[in-house]
Amino acid sequence: MLYKPKARRDAFIILYQWDVKGEPIEKLTEEYITTNNIKLYERRRYVRKLVDAFTKHAVDIDKMIGDFSEKWDIDRVGFIERNVLRVALAELLYISPKNLKPVVNDYIKIAQKYAGRSCAKFVNGILGRVLREKLSKQE
Repeated sequence: MLYKPKARRDAFIILYQWDVKGEPIEKLTEEYITTNNIKLYERRRYVRKLVDAFTKHAVDIDKMIGDFSEKWDIDRVGFIERNVLRVALAELLYISPKNLKPVVNDYIKIAQKYAGRSCAKFVNGILGRVLREKLSKQE
């Protein structure tokens, strides 16, 4: 599954572009895959799966980010943080990977790479709170 960390980064970049540009997400996804010459079928498929999971559940995911961000409106959360969290929550809640820790770690690394340590701490805190609440409801 070596392609998944790259697919997560790809999906984050696509959502970031969508958030900034406002162009149709499907168009941006296909342009990104073509422009970046992503040849591996599994990686392309997973990128699309992540983006699709977000688009299908965007309202719920954005509400959750707002609720867990100490009642901040989603628009007050920075572009990078917001879109890392969007992809992460789409994957964690709607794709439901078997092992959560490496998934969360990948998103923390993305946040740190693109916005630094404080962004990574924020993303980690939100993901931790969401997962604790989600896991406690399943028990």
